[in-house]
This record gives sequence, C-alpha cells and structure tokens, in this order.
Amino acid sequence: MTVMDAGLHAEIAAFIEDEARLLDDQDFAAWLDLFDDDCRYWVPISRDQKAPGDGVAHFNDEKQLMAARTHRLMNPRAFGAEPSPRTAHVVSGVRIDRVDANGGLVVSSSQIVIEYRRRDRFEADSRVFGGRFTHRLRRDGTNWRITEKRVDLINAVGSMNALAAPF
Repeated sequence: MTVMDAGLHAEIAAFIEDEARLLDDQDFAAWLDLFDDDCRYWVPISRDQKAPGDGVAHFNDEKQLMAARTHRLMNPRAFGAEPSPRTAHVVSGVRIDRVDANGGLVVSSSQIVIEYRRRDRFEADSRVFGGRFTHRLRRDGTNWRITEKRVDLINAVGSMNALAAPF
C-alpha cells in the first residue's frame, strides 16, 4: 500500500466511523446530510439480490423516505417508535473494494449494531444485528457523499419485529 493509499484508506475509515457515530448519537439531520439527494439506503432480505427491485427488503428507501423515518423516530408520540431505539455501532474491517468508472469508491466494512429499546416485555429490550455494509461514495469537492448504502445482515431472513432505527 502506498502512502497515498494509506491516507485515503484512513480518510474513508474515519468517514464510515463518523457515519455510524451520527446514528448512535441520533443526529439524523447530520446523517442525512451525508447522502446524495438521489441516494438509496437498502437492507435486502438476501445477499443474492443484485438490485433493489430484485426482491423484498427490510429497507429500500430514497432520501425523502429516510428523512420521514428518522423524523418519526424523534417524535415522542409516534406509535411503534416510543421509546426511540438507541444504538451502538462497532465498525471493523473497512476496505476500499474498488474505484468505479466515475472516480467514486465502493467501500465495505463489517459492523455490529446493538439496539436497545425499553419495550416492557413486548420483546427483548436489546437486539444485535451484524453484517457487511457496502457504501458507494463520490467526492463532492472536499467531502464524501453516500450515493448508496447496502446492509447485508447475517440474520436478514429472520423474523424482525418493528425495525425502526437505521443501521
């Protein structure tokens, strides 16, 4: 790895870690600002799905729907989102997989997301999700923007009651 490659890798790893921190801090406005206006946030049921229209997904959102979902999480009167879930992300193994034809990057990482929500015996208060996270990034001046975020959960085919918090 060259010095430039190491610098780019460190920059991208910090970006992915900062994105996870924004979710953990429930700073959804800043999190949404990381995404392009024509972005896609996608959590498919199967790793075999090649495109968002290929099958069922837990999330298959464009930015407007992402904004509506996160706004709802912060509304204290939103049924099903009360109390709002808290998360802790553990990010590992950030890799730059390839550079696309337009100079954008495809980046993957392994992440574990611990979600806590006091549910008063409705279901377990804590849940753990893990999987491969793939980000498509493009440079916008000096900043990186997310054009697509795909989350392939290892337990995606399992029963998941009331997924609300973004991964």
